[in-house]
Amino acid sequence: MGRSSAEQARQNRTRIVEVASRLFRERGIDAVSVSDIMAAAGMTVGGFYKHFASKEALAVEAAAFAFEDAVKLWSKVLGKANGTSSELRGRLVEQYLRPNPQRHCPIISFAPYAAGKEGNSSTRRAYETGTGALLATFAANEARDLPTPEKDEPDQEILLLFAAMIGARVLGEAAGDADWVDAVKKAVIERAGNE
Repeated sequence: MGRSSAEQARQNRTRIVEVASRLFRERGIDAVSVSDIMAAAGMTVGGFYKHFASKEALAVEAAAFAFEDAVKLWSKVLGKANGTSSELRGRLVEQYLRPNPQRHCPIISFAPYAAGKEGNSSTRRAYETGTGALLATFAANEARDLPTPEKDEPDQEILLLFAAMIGARVLGEAAGDADWVDAVKKAVIERAGNE
């Protein structure tokens, strides 16, 4: 394979992963076919198997991509120079809980598949690794700290806040803009800025 065709194959594979990641987060893995992915990527279904052994193999890579993208976004918010770690974390919580139909949280989107019987151990590992990376990013003591697995476990307050933030987002997506959902979101945002 020549240099340009190898580069094109790499670009095609990357495109498939990006498109699959978006579609899986929007609709769920089970609701998206290989045909849907390839059509959205502007490629033929036959080309899929040049890159992936199965839809499951693609799901693992798409989940990893989604989590890496989320870590970059969270790190950018937490990496702002002004503010204490608590204030920056509060900004992240506020941004996370703001309705945005174009940004589906991978923790929420991939959970049913990773937890269900359809997901295999590779999918669960990708989910566990990705969620762990987001928790480490969220729990970084200082905005400039890069999270690493070697650091101490986050304290109880951070763990509860992380869980509350994810739960508030689930409630917001499921129940919409009910007054009580807004009250839950406001409480989580306020607690994040004051922890």
